[in-house]
Amino acid sequence: MTDRFELSVDQVGYAILFLGVGNLAGSFGGAYVIQKFNRFNTLVAGFLLAILCFIIVPFLPSVAAFDFVYFFIFLNMGIAYPLIMGQLTSLDPTLRGTISSLGNSIMYAATTIGSGIAGVIYATFNGFTGVAIFAALCFAAALFYFISSGILTKQSEMKSKLAS
Repeated sequence: MTDRFELSVDQVGYAILFLGVGNLAGSFGGAYVIQKFNRFNTLVAGFLLAILCFIIVPFLPSVAAFDFVYFFIFLNMGIAYPLIMGQLTSLDPTLRGTISSLGNSIMYAATTIGSGIAGVIYATFNGFTGVAIFAALCFAAALFYFISSGILTKQSEMKSKLAS
């Protein structure tokens, strides 16, 4: 943001604070969205929208448009993160704490590695476009792995068996 829009450090900080509000709003409103569209549709649509947002964000003309799209990404991920963690921790109720801790540790390790790779991409390709494409590809891979794991369909099948 400082390179492209010539923002000062404190202006970037305010923008990041705004993104955190999006994440918070997504966390609070996520249950309603999941109830309305179901877990599978919410996750798939959320990831596909995030991929689309990452593809268009390098081409946005203004700070306001950039912030709005990133706010939407963070809102979206505020919905997806509790959904994913809930799905993972429900795999084995006796291991909820272990699964949660391991999930968070892996997420932070992946964020660290991804940030390092993004820094190299940013420097190599002289800008944010390569980083945005990298982020979109990472989201696509995560969506593929999450869907192919079958966790969403397995749990819905288990719930229908318990109901009958």
